[in-house]
Amino acid sequence: MKPSAPAIPLILGLSLLGASGAYLYMLFKKRRSNATGDLVDFFTRSTSKQDAPVAEIVIPNNLIPLVIGRKGYTLQHIQQSTGASINFVDNDESSQLCRIQGPSQAAVEKAKEMVLKETSRPITITEEVIVPQAACGKILGRCGDELQEICRKSMAKVWLEGRARSETERRVMITGTASQIKVAKELIAQKVREDHDSKKMLADPTRQTREPRIRTPPTSSAPTPVPSDGGMKLNTTSPKICVEKRNSSSFAAGQMEVFVSTIVSPSKFYVQLVGPQSTELDLLVLSMTEYYNQNQNRELHRLRKPYLGQIVAAEFNADNKWYRAEISAILPNEYKPGEVVLDLFFVDYGDNQYTNPNEVYELKPDFLALRFQAIECFLARVEPTQQSNLMPAPASATGEEEWDPVTVTRFEELTYVAQWKKIVSKIVTYRNSKSPLHGRETSPIPGVELYDTAPNGMDQINIAQQLIAEGLARPASSERLDELSRSQLFRLGLTNGTDGSSSQSSSIDKVDDVSASSSTSASTVISSGVHINGTGQTSPKVEQQQQQQPHQSVRYRSLANGAH
Repeated sequence: MKPSAPAIPLILGLSLLGASGAYLYMLFKKRRSNATGDLVDFFTRSTSKQDAPVAEIVIPNNLIPLVIGRKGYTLQHIQQSTGASINFVDNDESSQLCRIQGPSQAAVEKAKEMVLKETSRPITITEEVIVPQAACGKILGRCGDELQEICRKSMAKVWLEGRARSETERRVMITGTASQIKVAKELIAQKVREDHDSKKMLADPTRQTREPRIRTPPTSSAPTPVPSDGGMKLNTTSPKICVEKRNSSSFAAGQMEVFVSTIVSPSKFYVQLVGPQSTELDLLVLSMTEYYNQNQNRELHRLRKPYLGQIVAAEFNADNKWYRAEISAILPNEYKPGEVVLDLFFVDYGDNQYTNPNEVYELKPDFLALRFQAIECFLARVEPTQQSNLMPAPASATGEEEWDPVTVTRFEELTYVAQWKKIVSKIVTYRNSKSPLHGRETSPIPGVELYDTAPNGMDQINIAQQLIAEGLARPASSERLDELSRSQLFRLGLTNGTDGSSSQSSSIDKVDDVSASSSTSASTVISSGVHINGTGQTSPKVEQQQQQQPHQSVRYRSLANGAH
């Protein structure tokens, strides 16, 4: 049956409506799913992902810097390695939410693993320690060596704050992990204890004792040896002690307490200044002995190739303790051809010793902090008695006269050499010195007067006058005066108010009245640069020199830090 005329438009409309709907669906629905579940563009046939996989981790706030890293380098490395993106959002007051989104689940899991690994690392923090200001030198060490050792052992960064926290305290900053900071604090506390113990020992007079440091110590109780007359009649009776009244003001005028540590002769001996540095030297010897008695430390400082002037550590064969020494000569071994021996000069005591090179070791830098203590001197205003040929004793190239062994032995007894009894010293003149090492400038050698305490405990014994009274020496016929360079004048502490061009007569000590009266028996007395003969009259030659140039006085200034 044919459709009626009104039905035809209806059927046509429905057909057009279905075709239009299908076209519109195909036009706006450009994507469909493929077999893998990805969406494919209907026209371009390109695929796109569905919602990317995401992982979330809650991380405490104090661990966030570990994930981010310095300047964000750690976070960038994780993202570049995995292809994932990492963002942080606030979770609560103490933590943040780490959101990891990646192209695949495997990438997200790898990024999550790397983030968790970073959060498991120890946290680097900075703490401070308050230490006494006086202990900072012990913590720093020589040239910062001790501080570097603390950093090396603890693996932490340790430094002293630039400004002191107060006059008595200072802040030490430590950066590292908790375990590293703990080790650094223990090492710093150890240095503070060492500083406290050393100061306590310095302040305790009962502990400031020394053992004699001599191979064959002389005994003052033995009878005084009688010198050979050498053709001259000498007084062999018991010597009379030359006692001088002590003036309280004279001790302050340039006099110092010293120990006589080594004697070659009255023309060459070594002293140490009495003071805190004496106890510091004792502590140094104890530390060196403890350190070098360990085999592993000796192996660490084995001497490879010794050279002249090298400062080393060596054992003194008289007491088996370790001391600082300088290699003054390298000599052939007379008993073993082809080998050498080292002539060592102990810089704190002044004595020498021959040692095999394999028994000498490099000196640890920590043991160089203390100044060398031995000061070379000569006994002023005396000279050896004439020999049997009635000729004056010749002077050696080093300025040392030939002294009779009996005189040297008596001088050792009077000065208590290496027995650490305090005697008084005063600089009255000087002479130039020459170093055995080419090109090295040395300090001028002071000529000193030595005084011992008389038996009454009040007066003084002039040791030079005592040797003269016993016939073991004679007054010096002339003073040994050498021209000093400007730098040597500075080392000696001389000031003369001029440009340094004054004559030799103006470069000697201005001796006070007490010191001059104690030397009136000498044929020549030096006072304010004026030569006076034994009769008390000024020599004509000196009077002529005084008329030609104005009188200038020079004063000595002794340095209490071991220099002279």
